[in-house]
Amino acid sequence: MKNILPAKLLNFYRKETELNIIFFKLLGTAGAIISVVGAVQSIFTVADYSGFLINMAAALGSIALIFFVDMTGHYLIGYLITSFGIFMGLFGMLFFQMGGLYGSMPYFFSFGILFTLLMYKGWLLIVMEIIHVSFYVGIAHVSHMHPETVRPFETPAAQFFDQISGIVISSVGIGIIFMMYLKEYRKQQKIAQESSNAKSILLANISHEIRTPINMLLGMNEMILREAESRQILEYSQNVDTAGRQLLFMINQFLDLSRIDMGKEELFEENFNIRNLIEALRSYYKKEADNKHLEFVLDVDKDLPAFLVGDARKITQILMNLLSNALKYTKEGIIVFSILKQAEDENSVTIHFEVSDTGIGIKAADQQKIFESFERSDIVRNRGIEGTGLGLAISGNLAKLLGTEIKVKSKYGEGSLFWFDIKLKKGVDTGYDRLAGETFIAPDAQILAVDDNSMNLTVLKSLLKRTLVRVDTAESASECYEAFQKKKYDLVLMDYMMPDINGIEAMEELRRMDADKDRTTPIIVLTADATPERKKLFKEKGFDDYLLKPIDITLLEGVLIRHLPKNLVTIVEKADQIEVPEEKLEQFKKILEEYDISFDIAMKHLSCDIMQFVRIAEVFVERAESSIRDLKELIKARDYEKAALIIHSVKGNSGNVGAEDLYYNARRLEKRAKDGDGSYVEAASELFFMEWERAREGLSVFLGEFEKIKYTFKIVRDEEDVLSEGELVDRLLDAVSNGNQSPALKYIDELEKVGGKSKTLGEIRQAVRDIDFDKAEEIVNLLRGNR
Repeated sequence: MKNILPAKLLNFYRKETELNIIFFKLLGTAGAIISVVGAVQSIFTVADYSGFLINMAAALGSIALIFFVDMTGHYLIGYLITSFGIFMGLFGMLFFQMGGLYGSMPYFFSFGILFTLLMYKGWLLIVMEIIHVSFYVGIAHVSHMHPETVRPFETPAAQFFDQISGIVISSVGIGIIFMMYLKEYRKQQKIAQESSNAKSILLANISHEIRTPINMLLGMNEMILREAESRQILEYSQNVDTAGRQLLFMINQFLDLSRIDMGKEELFEENFNIRNLIEALRSYYKKEADNKHLEFVLDVDKDLPAFLVGDARKITQILMNLLSNALKYTKEGIIVFSILKQAEDENSVTIHFEVSDTGIGIKAADQQKIFESFERSDIVRNRGIEGTGLGLAISGNLAKLLGTEIKVKSKYGEGSLFWFDIKLKKGVDTGYDRLAGETFIAPDAQILAVDDNSMNLTVLKSLLKRTLVRVDTAESASECYEAFQKKKYDLVLMDYMMPDINGIEAMEELRRMDADKDRTTPIIVLTADATPERKKLFKEKGFDDYLLKPIDITLLEGVLIRHLPKNLVTIVEKADQIEVPEEKLEQFKKILEEYDISFDIAMKHLSCDIMQFVRIAEVFVERAESSIRDLKELIKARDYEKAALIIHSVKGNSGNVGAEDLYYNARRLEKRAKDGDGSYVEAASELFFMEWERAREGLSVFLGEFEKIKYTFKIVRDEEDVLSEGELVDRLLDAVSNGNQSPALKYIDELEKVGGKSKTLGEIRQAVRDIDFDKAEEIVNLLRGNR
C-alpha cells in the first residue's frame, strides 16, 4: 500500500507523450513548490500574512490547474490561465506586497518569461512574450512613479533576507526547470530516435525479404532470355528484366536511406580495377542510351591507373545515380561520362568523375534542394518521370562519407553537369580481375551450393549451366555437412540466412571438417545484406569471398574464376556470335549423329550458342587421350575409387556435348566403381572406352568441318560499323568545326585505337577539353594533310 501513491504520482507524469504537456505538469508542480517556499519566506520578511496567503493561493491554484487540464485536455487554456492568473495576476500582487523593485519578486518574473518561451509556439509566443514583458515593465514603472503603492520592508535585514532568498530560489528553480526540460527533451529525442531506428530496421528487413523473390525472378528470367527462341517472348522477357532491375534499384535506395538515417553507413576499402568498373557502367548505360536514341560518350584518361584502393561499391553507386538521372531527364542529345586524372603522386591519385547531359536542366533555386531526400526539381514539369527522389540525396551523403562533395552546374532547359573529385590510394594487380568479355568453362570442377530456398538453387544451377561446372545442392546445414563429408568439392557457395544454423556457423563447421582432412576449400557467402560492416564481418569470420543477392552472373563467374583451382578453369573470350545457315546446321547434325552425338540436345544445354559448343568440343577432344590412359591404369591397379572420379567427369562432359550413349554408360559404370564392383567395371569398361573414343572421333570430325567453313559465316555484332582511319579524321574535323566537344572526344578515342596514341592526338584532345576549337581544327587539318 505504501508504494501505491508514489507509483500513481509517477504515472501521472509518465503517461503523457508530448513534451509540452509533460513539462507543463512538471513546471506547474515546480511552481507550486516554489510558491510554498515563498509563502514560508514571506512570514520572515513581511509583517503580516498577506504574502503568505497570496503564495499559498498561487500554490493551490497551480495544483488545481494541473488537474483541470489533465481532466479536460484543454492545455492551451491551462497555459493562458497560468500566464494571466499566476505569472501576471498573483505575481503582480506579490510584487507590490513584497517590496516592489527592492524585493525578490523581479527575480521570479523570469519564471513567467521562461514559461512563455517553453509553452507557446508561433505567433502566440510572440504575442504572449510582448504581453508578459510589457506587464512587468508596466508594474515596475508604477512602483517607481508611485512608491506608496508598494509595501516596504520593516527592516533592512528583512530586505536583505528577501533578496538573498529570491536569488537562491529563482536560480535553483530555473536550474531545476532547465534540467527537467533537458531530461524530458533527451528522453523524447531518444524515443523518437528509437522509433526512427525501428522503422529503418523494419525497412531494411522488408527490403532484404523482397530481394529474395526478385533474385528468383531475375534468375529465371535470365534463363528465358538465354533459351527462348520466340522474338515476342524475348521482348516480354526483356521488359520483365528491365522492370525487375528498376524495382531492385529502388529497394536498394530505400535500404541505403535507412542505413544513412541510422548512421550505420561505413567505408569498406578494397583493391579494385577501376577500368572494369568503368566498362561495366559504360556497357549498361550505353544500351540504355541507345534505347532512348541518345548518344553516350565515354571519355577516360588513358593514363588512369588500373588498380586502386577505395570503396568501389559507394563510388559505383554514386556514378549509377548520376548516370541514371542523366538518362531520366534527357529526351534528346548526348550524355558524356568523363573520368580524368587530376593529380598523382607515388602512393595516390586524384580522379575527377563527371556526368553531363543535354537534358531539361535544373533551376538555380532547386540546385541545392535536389540533394534532399524525396525532393525533385520542377515537380510539375517532371511529373511523368518515375523515381523516388532519393538518388541524389543518397549520393550526396555517400560522397561526404568518401571525403568529397558532388557539385552541380546547370542551365535550365539546356542541360546539367555533375562532378566530384576523389583521392584514392594506388592498388596492386592481383592477377584475378576478370577482363571485359571474358568467361570460362570448368567441366571438371565440382561445387556445392547451400541455400534453404530451393528456387534459389534452381536459379544458381541455371546461371552456371554455360560454364559446365558441376553443381551439387543442399537445402540445410545438415545436408551440407553430409555432402561435404562424402565428396571433395572445389568450392562452396553458402547462403548466410538459413534457419537453425546460419551461414557463419555452417562455414566454421566446414572449416573443421577440412582441417580433419588436411585441405582448404574456398567458401563464398551469399547474402542480401549489402552493408559494409556485414562484408567486413564475413571477411573476419573466414569466408573467402562475398556475393550479393540477387546474384549477378558476371560477378558470380568472376568469383569462380578467382577461387576455383586454376588447373580446372579454361578461360575463353566471348567470341562474336555467328549466323549459321540452316543447311550447315543440318550438316553438322548428320555428322555428329553418325557418332551417337545429339547436336540438338547439346545446343539446348548451351542456349543455342554454337561457339560455346565448339569450345567445349575442343576441351573434350584435348583431354580425352590422357584421361583414357589414366583411367585404364587405375582400373588395372584396381583403384576403383579414383577411377570413379574420372568416370564422373566424363559423364558430365559427355552430357554437355550431347553424347547420350556415353553419358548413360558412364553413369552406370560410375555407380559400380563407387561400390567397388571390380568384375563389373573390368567387363563393362571395354564398351565404355569404345563409346568414349567414338565420341572423341565424332567431335574431332565436327571441329575439322567447322574450321573449314567458319570464316564464311556472317558475324553478328551489336557494335556500330568500324570506320577507317581517314573517315574518323573527317568526322573529327566536322565535330571540332561545329564545336561539338563530346563527339570530338569519341573520334579521338577511336583514332587512338586504330593508329595508336600520338602526341598530335593528345594535343587535339587537350584543345577540345579546353574548348579551343580553332586550335583543334588547325591541328586536325594538319593531321589530315599528313595522311
